[in-house]
Formats: sequence, structure tokens, C-alpha cells
Amino acid sequence: MKKRIIHSRVLAAVLALCLCFSIQVSATEADLKKQQKETQRQLDEINNQMKSIESQQKAVLAEIDSLGSELMDLVMNLEILAGDLELKQEELAQAEADYEAAKKREEEQYEAMKLRIQYIYEEGTADYLTMFLEAKSFADFLNRQEYANEIHKQDREMLTSYQEVRDQVAELRDQLEEEKAELETLQAEYEEEKAAVESTLNQKKAQEADFENQLANAQAKAKEYKNKIKEQTAQLKKLEAERRKKEAEAAAAAAAANKNSSTGTIKGGAGAAGNGGSSGGGSTVSGGSSTGRAIANFALQYVGRPYVSGGTSLTNGADCSGFTWAVFRNFGISIPRTSDSQGRAGREVNYSEAQPGDIIYYGGHVGIYLGGGRIVHASTPATGIKTENALYRSIKSVRRYY
Repeated sequence: MKKRIIHSRVLAAVLALCLCFSIQVSATEADLKKQQKETQRQLDEINNQMKSIESQQKAVLAEIDSLGSELMDLVMNLEILAGDLELKQEELAQAEADYEAAKKREEEQYEAMKLRIQYIYEEGTADYLTMFLEAKSFADFLNRQEYANEIHKQDREMLTSYQEVRDQVAELRDQLEEEKAELETLQAEYEEEKAAVESTLNQKKAQEADFENQLANAQAKAKEYKNKIKEQTAQLKKLEAERRKKEAEAAAAAAAANKNSSTGTIKGGAGAAGNGGSSGGGSTVSGGSSTGRAIANFALQYVGRPYVSGGTSLTNGADCSGFTWAVFRNFGISIPRTSDSQGRAGREVNYSEAQPGDIIYYGGHVGIYLGGGRIVHASTPATGIKTENALYRSIKSVRRYY
């Protein structure tokens, strides 16, 4: 009896030591998990910022392309317009020369006509008398008079013709000057538009460069957060390994101190904390709610079954979310089909409060928590459905559906 009391005291001391260490480690783990969750939040926030920056940068680059095309069109239009203006100037110079020539011919004809008219008026009587005396007959006299009138008529017709030519050339010159003025106005408008497009293009290029700097800074920050999460995950794994080692040592010490009924109790506790019944097959889990334990124990029956992409069969094969979906369906619990949707629905709990039956979401992958830091999941086509350390990769959230 005395020996049993001593054994009980030793066992109590060992359990107390184990409990104190576990509480201390759990507190440290809880702080680290809290810090990791905050770091993950910051990483998600910076990733969202990068997506926003990339989206804005893409929009600005599209604007730059559009402005570049618009600028090329304007430059091409200005080159064509410059050629049109040069041609119009040549046409205008030719029209001006034609106008001056027509005007000169008109003036010469007008001066010649004035001289003939003046001569007729001044010498008219003598001419008529000469024509009458020199005429062979009256008919000859009329013919000579008619000839003189015909010359006068032709003079007037030629003057009228020269005037018409001058007016036509003047009209063409005025039209060319008007067309030239329109082209010059259009050229000025194109130059102004070109300057505006160049200014906007320079602004957009500066804005794109600023986005590039923002993106580089955000990427550097994201890398910093990822490294921090990696360090925190490593620390958590180390703490968990220390806790599990101490628990195993405590269990061994308790078993050595008490080989009777307490031995089974200590071993059971170590199994729950160490691997959560992770051996599969007939293993069981403990802790948490009865529904959660039932879900975890049911899932363990399918360890060793194949991984099949897109599959939802517990016997013939499933992917990670198909496996969790099929397990929960067996209990009449409806959960989303995809891993990302499963990682956002349900009720979120802290990993430090995770219980068997909870879904562990890693971002693109899910598993069912067994307790004791273990999960069962459809891992890869090579390994199939198996149990694993819950912290084998960074946890994004823990969801509870029961």
C-alpha cells in the first residue's frame, strides 16, 4: 500500500511537471499563432494591394498604348498635312502668276482698244470720206464700213474674254487661299492636339513608373512577411516537437512509476496528443465534441485509399476537398465542394482551439483535424489519403461545420 502511494505521488509529480510545461508551451504557441495570424493578415493585405497596383498598372499601360497609337496617327496626319500645304502653296503661286498674266493681257487689250477707238473718233470723218472716195462702188463702201465695225466688235469680245479669264483666275486664287487657310487652321489644331497627347502620355508614363516602384516595394514587403511566417511556422514546429517529446518522456516516466492501471491512462493521453490516432485503420481519436470525434474517426477509416483529382469517392479515390466533402456528407453535413470555399465557410476558430473534426485550410488545400497536432487528408496522387503533422505547411484558417 505504501509503495502504491509512493508511485501515485511520483505519478502526480510527473503529471504536474508535464502539465506546467504544456501550459507554458501552449501559451507560447498561442502567442506565436496569434502573431502568425497577424502576419498572415498583413501578407493578405499586401497581396491585395499588389493586385490592385497590378490592375491599375495594366490599365495605365493600356492607356499608354492607346495614347501612343493616337500620337502616331497625329504625327502621320501632320506629315500628310504638311505635304498638302506645300502643294497648295505651289498651286497658289501658280494661280497668282496666272492672275498677273491675265490681268496684264486685259490691260494691254484695253489700251490697244482705247487707241483704236480714239483714232476712229479723231480721224473718223476723213476715214469715212477716204473709204467713200476709194470705194469702187457703194457696196464696196458698205463692206469697208462693216469691216471696221467688225474690228471694233472683235476688240470688245477679246477684252471681255480677257476679263473673264482674269476673273476665273482670281476666283481660283481666292479659293486656293481659303483652302490654304483651312489647312493651316487644321495644322494648328493637330499641333495643339499632339502637344496635349504628348503631355498626357508623359504623365501616364510617370504614373506607370510610380506603380512599378509601388509594386517593387509591396513585393519586398510581401517577401518579408513570407519569411516571417516561415520563421514563425518553424518556431511552432519546434515548440510542438518539444511539447510532444516532454509528453512522451512524462508518459514513459509515469509508466515506469506505475505499471498498473495508470500505464494505460498515460499511454492513451500520449497517443491523443502525439498523433491523434494518426495510424489510420482502427485508430480512434479523443477530445472535442462527440460529432467532431465521430467525423475524425470515420475519416481515418480511409487512410491508404487513392488520391483522384476531382474525385469524391471515399473508396475509389478523391481529391482533398472531395474527401472532406464526402466525409461530412456521411454525417448529413453540407459543406462547399472546393477547398477555397471550404476554407471560407463555416465558423472560424483559432488553431490553438482546434478540435477533432475541424477542417484545416492551407490555401488551395484542406484536411480534417484529428487532435494532437495531426490531420488526415487526401495528400497527393503519390501518397493518397494519409495522416500528417498539421503544421507541415502554413495554416490559413481553421473552420468548424458542426
